[in-house]
Amino acid sequence: MTRRLILSLTFLCALTMTAMAQNARKILDATAARMTKSGDVSARFKATQYNGTTPQGNTSGSMLISGRKFKMTTDELITWYDGTTEWSMMKGSNEVNVSSPSEEEQTAINPVALVGIYKKGYRFTVKESTLRGRPTYVIYLVAKNAKAAFSYIIVDVDKANYDPMCIRAKKGDDWMRLSILSFQNGLSHPAATFTFPEKDYPGVEIIDLR
Repeated sequence: MTRRLILSLTFLCALTMTAMAQNARKILDATAARMTKSGDVSARFKATQYNGTTPQGNTSGSMLISGRKFKMTTDELITWYDGTTEWSMMKGSNEVNVSSPSEEEQTAINPVALVGIYKKGYRFTVKESTLRGRPTYVIYLVAKNAKAAFSYIIVDVDKANYDPMCIRAKKGDDWMRLSILSFQNGLSHPAATFTFPEKDYPGVEIIDLR
């Protein structure tokens, strides 16, 4: 009788975990669709870096996003990324650095790429909670591969409309938290938004790091 009970409970637990994973994936699918299939996106954010639980610094700003392309503006920095090339310029400086970021580097910056990472080898669980007074789904992603870009990711999603509200990602002992303070989709950004406008910055030195 005890053996049958244990087997029944194990089977029930397996079914529950499978259902949770399927539900979590549906929520992430809906969130990714909000960010990639409903026009371009404009968002305001606050990003905080941690080592363990100790904050290492933070910045706030805004992003214009079109798929994997983005323009990010903070108090310190402006970054343009056209899907291949990245231009970064410190405000007040007279130079812009040009690079070709790796997928991992690009994923750490762009919430579209970070939300979409769940399709590449993660296990999911989900629970319900609240954030900033709004009911949310909290999706927990654990990497199946120890060499994954991020070992652990937590995504808070607004239950009402599947908007992303907060993304936390862990690499080694370091955490990155991206709080999305406002989110608007259904927009259309010109392609030139995501490339460095040389004519607007006459005399700026272009430093090619590729």
